Amino acid sequence: MNQAEEFLEAVRRGDGREVSALLDVSPELVRLAGEHGKTGLHWAAEADGIDVARTLVDAGADIEARTSWGASPLDWAATMGSTRVAAFLLSRGAGGLTLITAAALGMQPEVEAVVESGRDFSPHRRRDAPRTPNDHWPTDSAHLLGDILSDALYAAARNGHTPVVEYLLSRGASIDAKGVFGATGLHWAAMNGHAGTVELLISRGANLELKDARFGATALGWAEEGGHTHIADLLRRSGRTAR
Repeated sequence: MNQAEEFLEAVRRGDGREVSALLDVSPELVRLAGEHGKTGLHWAAEADGIDVARTLVDAGADIEARTSWGASPLDWAATMGSTRVAAFLLSRGAGGLTLITAAALGMQPEVEAVVESGRDFSPHRRRDAPRTPNDHWPTDSAHLLGDILSDALYAAARNGHTPVVEYLLSRGASIDAKGVFGATGLHWAAMNGHAGTVELLISRGANLELKDARFGATALGWAEEGGHTHIADLLRRSGRTAR
């Protein structure tokens, strides 16, 4: 394993001591980008590794570095539900807090402020997704349909922010809005173990028979894949057992 690989591996492990030691020897590693353009700061964001993230930013990491698909560390923290690193990045001046990232992070006051402003939502469209369909984002995803309010609901549901989901539903967001792989917020909430969000979506009439575009599975199948038997049982008790 070379030094660059050692560095990224230490970041992924959350080994702040090793990260600091490697940076002392080779400060340029702080801007190293690996596969898909993911920097150490992206990896810290993915793992919600606040100590490593702080070390990297203090050492000069580019807080606005983009992956090959256009995600900044803040964007990636929001996607992965990494609230601690996201808050830290925002405190250090990271840009890109949109309706969708705020919803993904459960920042309800910020979500409400945008929605209640009555302004055009177009500046809040995702920066880290394509403008044309690909194998991750199908044509009928909320992002490509330009339905930013519903895309925000999908993002909030994916990370289990039930109060934000409830609020966005009250403002007209589509409960069955699709995101990555053509999966709905219900799919992702089931996969990620967010029982409260699953319960809310079921109670509000989410379509349990919808199948994602990549794997052809319903939310029940995703719950089983994620090993969340209690959520799978909850979905079965709904009376619709499509997979």
